[in-house]
Amino acid sequence: MGKVIVLGSINIDTVIRTPRYPRLGETLMANSVRTMPGGKGANQAVAANRAGAETLFLSCVGSDAQGAFYRKHLEASGLDTNFVRTTAGPTGSATIIVEDAGNNAILFDPGANAAVGEPEIETILNLAQPGDVLSIVLEIQDQTALRALAVAQERGVTTLLNPSPWTPAAQSLADSADIVIVNEQESARLNRVDERVCITFGAQGALWRGVHAPARRIEAVDSTGAGDTFAGTLAAAVARELSTEEALQTATAAATRVCEHDGAQDWKTLDS
Repeated sequence: MGKVIVLGSINIDTVIRTPRYPRLGETLMANSVRTMPGGKGANQAVAANRAGAETLFLSCVGSDAQGAFYRKHLEASGLDTNFVRTTAGPTGSATIIVEDAGNNAILFDPGANAAVGEPEIETILNLAQPGDVLSIVLEIQDQTALRALAVAQERGVTTLLNPSPWTPAAQSLADSADIVIVNEQESARLNRVDERVCITFGAQGALWRGVHAPARRIEAVDSTGAGDTFAGTLAAAVARELSTEEALQTATAAATRVCEHDGAQDWKTLDS
């Protein structure tokens, strides 16, 4: 069984719950405001670890209190933080507006995520082996993601890409990655959709290699991090050499569970 290596972001999420999205120029009373751990890379790493894969998480936090909190949070989640660097400046952050229907809109400030670079590439070069899965998210610099993909392929590693948020390098990365996970809207931006591409359809489940996995019906609380959880769990399933059907079912079930809770990692806040 291979390991999962996640190269990606760490964010402190400020989640604002509202009855609906505010209109342009409108002041709207929020239902609640909470601060909790997030970031597409961290979300995936936590999910892969929960799914039973040995997981290495390569990322950066800032030299602020949020960075210190996040390091402790990752350790409490069972993740090795030896490959999470501390850099000068603030930790990455995101402001997430969640309406009562469960939909969300996100504003992202990269902070320390912009420093993810050559030391993390060196770690991939030194530790990645055939049978491993490298999962890349695009809340880091494009050139770092491109370099990581090339290094992983040189090492015979299976590469998994979630091209979100879409960046100028997203298409080039998608053309080269072994597995590409996109939602229905993102799939329309790809040059081609083939068996490498896994498409998620929210409440309608996911489709990959001709196999469809339906999602369990739920009352969604917050869809933040559902796609990241799906990707991290799928990466773990590939590393564990599960069948396509098993992998899809496991990833879809994990993503569905996240939607039943507040926040992308669903059980801790900065106040706990």
